[in-house]
Amino acid sequence: MMNPELRCVVSVSGMRGIVGDTMDPAVIQAVAACYGTTIAKGGTVILGQDGRPTGDMLMQAAAAALRGVGCNVIELGIVPTPTVPIMIRHLKAAGGIQLSASHNPVEWNALKLFARSGRNIDGKDLARLLKAYAAGTPCWQRWDQCGSYRRDDTALDVHLAKVLAGVDVERVRAAGFTVLLDSVNGAGSVIGPRLLEALGCRVVPLYDRQDRLFPRDPEPTAEKVRETGAVVKAVGAAIGFVQDPDADRLAIIDENGRYIGEEYTLALAAGARLAAAREQGVKKPVAVTNLSTSRMIDDIAAQIGGTVVRSAVGEANVVDAMLAHKAVIGGEGNGGVIDPGVVMGRDSQAGMALLLEFVARSGKSLSQLVATLPSYAIHKEKVDIDRAAVAAAHGSLRDQLSGAVVDERDGIKFSWDRSWVHLRASGTEPVSRIIAEAPTAKEARALAAQVRKAVGARVIA
Repeated sequence: MMNPELRCVVSVSGMRGIVGDTMDPAVIQAVAACYGTTIAKGGTVILGQDGRPTGDMLMQAAAAALRGVGCNVIELGIVPTPTVPIMIRHLKAAGGIQLSASHNPVEWNALKLFARSGRNIDGKDLARLLKAYAAGTPCWQRWDQCGSYRRDDTALDVHLAKVLAGVDVERVRAAGFTVLLDSVNGAGSVIGPRLLEALGCRVVPLYDRQDRLFPRDPEPTAEKVRETGAVVKAVGAAIGFVQDPDADRLAIIDENGRYIGEEYTLALAAGARLAAAREQGVKKPVAVTNLSTSRMIDDIAAQIGGTVVRSAVGEANVVDAMLAHKAVIGGEGNGGVIDPGVVMGRDSQAGMALLLEFVARSGKSLSQLVATLPSYAIHKEKVDIDRAAVAAAHGSLRDQLSGAVVDERDGIKFSWDRSWVHLRASGTEPVSRIIAEAPTAKEARALAAQVRKAVGARVIA
């Protein structure tokens, strides 16, 4: 029997779709069976999920398929996405799958696929998996060669221990923070409060019921967490944290209830890790981020004595650069912090711990600390040109945007002393993105408009 048509969004980050439309148990079963034969090759596979109501159903389909092709399955239940790669390494498994559509609305679900190394599968692995999927002939095993199944309830303990080992716990405990944590009823609902309590915080949990639906569209953007900001101020919290459903991204709110945003998450976490590295004798500690992330991280690194390396956009590209430069911290401006001592992937738990350490080091409130940083405004647009058009526009853009440092590793980026603009093709859609940063929103919008006009593009709503 041929596998069902694959109509979901496919990339090395996973396979994502709307349940009952582009994603269903048949797709999950077919993909998991191909993963078990081509990536895990009959070895042990770690399975986790976020708190979506379709998680159990799709988890059962994935587990059955993996066992059917001879893989042993270790299920973790509802856990953050980074917990899965942590347990792959901890248990020396052949790979792992997380059932989660990240910040997408509740009707979505997805397979996030990890290799033995604990990183997302790469392009070669994905190509082999898709080839097997297209062939439609899973290698189902005889009854006596099917894989085993067991549940492991130690995963959150392992994850917590790794995060706590990498921060100055006593410094954070001494600060005695009150922290509001909005886990959007997702996978961070259990581990998040436990981590904050271990750091000596008084925790005010909000939306920490994994047995309930997301209370709102779960992407932690400013307009979606206004209610959370009001609660932060009302309860007198020193800081508010907002996780996405699989707890790999983190947004922050200051003590006044003001949304600080995701761009600050990495910058402040990097400050803690770079400062600690300097105290430990590292002369020029390295942080890595992508070309489209705010230059705040450069300013913080310069104050501390560290340096920043930029990579192409994408978590895998950031991780590659972190390994190449032996970075002490990395991540992207979407609230994704990568602490190599914990896991080579985004982890909001590591982000919370590092951010609290940085605030404790400063002796200031979060709003006071943010006020000491140079102020920038970021403007982002989606425009109606494809990858070929972006490549063809490089020459004309160079002619019109003078006096800049030019980077062509991922589209084309122009940088000046206090501003930059980046044009790059989307990795998942036939469109492109313009991201600009400048001291004011007006200047950032003007930079984006200049690029858009130069390439003859229109904004897509």
